[in-house]
Formats: sequence, structure tokens, C-alpha cells
Amino acid sequence: MSATRRRRRLDGADPGAEAPASERGLRADAQRNRDRLLAAAAECFAEQGLDASVDEIARRAGVGHGTVFRRFPTKDALLQAVLAQELGAIAAEAEVGLADADPWAGFERFFRAAAEAYGRNRALVEGGFERCETPPEKAQLLESADRLVRKAQETGALRPGLSTADVFDLVPAASRHPDVIVAGLRSG
Repeated sequence: MSATRRRRRLDGADPGAEAPASERGLRADAQRNRDRLLAAAAECFAEQGLDASVDEIARRAGVGHGTVFRRFPTKDALLQAVLAQELGAIAAEAEVGLADADPWAGFERFFRAAAEAYGRNRALVEGGFERCETPPEKAQLLESADRLVRKAQETGALRPGLSTADVFDLVPAASRHPDVIVAGLRSG
């Protein structure tokens, strides 16, 4: 008799079988709750700044206060998860920009996406890094943005002498006046 057959006989379960539907549903529900929490938190932090209450986030997500803290042990952990999503999305735009055959078009798409994200989540971006541990998505964003800036400068599309930090310093102004700032960044 095989070990698998013996296990089935002893514990009554087939080790190769899928989990019961009730367990699969709970996992999917947990993921939906987490997704709703992150969306509600992003919305609240964007609208109300870092002082957004966990109770308001839970209410908007349609979950209980305890569910928030089961998923995220502190408000700062929730903030970090929201910040990581935003930074990851901007880093993805930088990667798309790097793949663009036109270095200026790739840089401009990335820069406008960063400015739009900043404008949408100004309070989050202004205070988020000070309140929580820096997520790995920040390093990914900075590395991708740096490669994109260098590529655009090497081809003469972006003004020389600007560092990646300089470009990021212009993002807040670009969130209000994107066309003016983008035009000023273009070389020649």
C-alpha cells in the first residue's frame, strides 16, 4: 500500500485534492477585502492626507475596523502598502518609457504619469516616506527613472545637466502645469 493511500485512510483527506470550496472562497474574499482596503486607503489618503482615519478607510472599504488591522498591523503599514502600489505603477511607466523607441516620448509619458500621480496623491507623496519604512518599489522607481533620464539625455532629447533628482523636484510643479514644465525639459 502506498504512503498516499495510507494518509488518505488515516486522516480521511486526499492530499492531491483541491481545498474545499468554502476555504477557496475565504481566500478569494480575503483578497477582495485587501484590494478594497488598499483602494479605499489610497482614496482617503489622497483626499484627506495622512490624517485619514482607519475607521473611514474601513467604512469605505465595507469592512470592519478589525479587518483592517488583521491585514495591516498599523496605519503606517497600510500607508506603506498604498505607497508601494503607487510607486510600483510609476516605476512600470518608467520601464514602458525605456522600451519606447523614441526616448523623448518614453520620458514624457513617464514624467506626465509621475506628475499625474503626484497631483492625485499629493498628501501621500509629501508625507508618506517620513511616516513609514521606504518600500523597495522606491528603489526600483529611482533606478528605472535614472536610466530613462540618461537615455533621453544621451539622445539629446532631454536637457543636459539635469539629474534624476532634479527631474523629480519638478514633478510637483508639473502636476499643476504639465505642458509648461515638459516644454522646459525638452532639449533644443
